[in-house]
Amino acid sequence: QAHMSIDKAVALLGIGRRNLRVVASDEEFRMQPDALASAIAADRAAGKRPLAIVASAGTVSTGAIDPMPAIAAIAQANDLWLHVDGAYGALAALARPDLFEGLALADSLSLDAHKWLYQPLDCGCLLFRDAGAARVAFSHSGDYVKVTNTDPVEAFAFFDESIELSRRFRALKLWMSLQYHGRAAFRDAIAQDLAHARLLEALVRSEPDLELMATGPLSAVCFRHRSADNEALLKRVIERGRIYISNATLRGDFALRACFVNNRTREEDVRAIVTEVLGAARAA
Repeated sequence: QAHMSIDKAVALLGIGRRNLRVVASDEEFRMQPDALASAIAADRAAGKRPLAIVASAGTVSTGAIDPMPAIAAIAQANDLWLHVDGAYGALAALARPDLFEGLALADSLSLDAHKWLYQPLDCGCLLFRDAGAARVAFSHSGDYVKVTNTDPVEAFAFFDESIELSRRFRALKLWMSLQYHGRAAFRDAIAQDLAHARLLEALVRSEPDLELMATGPLSAVCFRHRSADNEALLKRVIERGRIYISNATLRGDFALRACFVNNRTREEDVRAIVTEVLGAARAA
């Protein structure tokens, strides 16, 4: 269930994809802490040295949230770095903080404001519980970048805390949005997205020809038509041009996936998803 970027990061770091362990998930697509602990023990018994744990605060396919307190306890007991991929889902904590118990226990947390804070691409964020850890990892010296200013604000350099040397002011658009609209506006918009997902789930359940395939707590909804070729159906739905939905593969089965992360989405748009899917199926 983890995002493809984890696999890519392991490759780019030179660790090698063969050294990435995929941990089993439960019936709700959440990481199983017992399976995680067993994988760590098995690697150590084989003479390998575990490096870090990557948990998800909202998987892309279903919006599943891994059990953070249990995973954090395993990370602490084994002296492992805990990174949480919250790029899609963690910002829902503005509206539903109850869903994210233990999130603060992460050593690092990734967030994408261009996903659920409605910002233009790109606007990603990486938070560290200990900012010094970022400097240890990324700081690099060079005669042409010596910082001579002693003022803590003026002397701050992003290249000491991230991969890039030169970079544009990505945070400006987010800062301006928050200043203009306020935190409550974003909280309410996210809550509306969540409500739209619950509405779509109810609509799918009410249609005999449709089947709900996953019920995550966030704004992603996976479903399918019971009798149609859903891969071909998705293509027809998109070609009709009224709605756009994506897809996911859940335990080997192809699913239609709707994900609500747009503050302009309205209830009639949600209802149109069901109408268009059923209409495209009948038109086949």
